[in-house]
Amino acid sequence: MELVTGKMPSDPELGENKDIVQWICSTIKSKDSLLDVVDSNISEDLKEDAIKVLKIAIHCTAKIPALRPSMRTVVKMLEEAAPCQLTDVMVVEKESQGSPNEKLKMSS
Repeated sequence: MELVTGKMPSDPELGENKDIVQWICSTIKSKDSLLDVVDSNISEDLKEDAIKVLKIAIHCTAKIPALRPSMRTVVKMLEEAAPCQLTDVMVVEKESQGSPNEKLKMSS
């Protein structure tokens, strides 16, 4: 939820005594659109994927624990949603032994 909304779990912007889950639920109820809670910094071409992930997150935060999906189900849901399928993997390499400097390298 934090990644999709760009908000902290208990961000002051959310309102008094509200956490991110309450804020998302109340915003969706009042505005009837998931797009209203998606971070404006997310590019338009990724917003559909962000909404897919947000819907899964909403299931995971159901008030009644028995209604929350198992982690196995969550993984399956994420695989089916296939947000931002990565073709490259980011690898962190140290420049030299003992050096605090690190660089990122894209590899397939």
